[in-house]
Amino acid sequence: MQIQRFESLLLLASLFNIQNAFCNEVYVTHNIEDVLKRFQHLEDKVAAQSTEIRDLRVMNANLRKSVAELQDKGSEKYQPKRFVLNDEGPVAFTAAIKPLLVDHVKHMDTIKFETVITDIGGGYNNQTGVFVAPQTGIYMFSCSLMDHVAPSGVMLHAEIVHNQRVLGRIFAHAEGTTYRDQGAQTVFTHVNQGDQIFVRSIDNPDLGLGGELYSTFSGYLLLAM
Repeated sequence: MQIQRFESLLLLASLFNIQNAFCNEVYVTHNIEDVLKRFQHLEDKVAAQSTEIRDLRVMNANLRKSVAELQDKGSEKYQPKRFVLNDEGPVAFTAAIKPLLVDHVKHMDTIKFETVITDIGGGYNNQTGVFVAPQTGIYMFSCSLMDHVAPSGVMLHAEIVHNQRVLGRIFAHAEGTTYRDQGAQTVFTHVNQGDQIFVRSIDNPDLGLGGELYSTFSGYLLLAM
């Protein structure tokens, strides 16, 4: 009888151990599955964030490209056209008086600088002494004039004229037959295509104008508009 009871106790103990082992296995399996689920969730989040980062990088690159294109278009639209870049070509001229003397220059006479040194753009006419602007823009004009020696001591007065508007005046005064004098002037002005720029003598009924390349007239397109 005691042997049967002992065997029954052993059987119960065995069943209890088996149940505990099964429960532990179920618990461990459940924990592993939970960890795997969490790991998978983290992997999904990382993948989603990687996709967002890639999309943001693409958007950033596109925005940079758009900004660069807008800047290029803006600079092309508002960039002033320098003479070295504009499609019409540069405009520049220099002309001079080469003979020793040009005499009998009277009041309001246009001074003719007959020797053309440079004429890019074809605006200067050495037969008339007049520059006709081939393009609209900001120009620089300069003139130097030599007062020839004269016993009468006549003073040289001249002016740079834009159409009929005086831009600047030039003065020189030779001393008798000993010393010659040279005056110069430089101006900047806006000129429309077809406008005329020239140099004329004023205040003298009979002026002797010195040459030998001391008397010059120049112009230069700084900015096409």
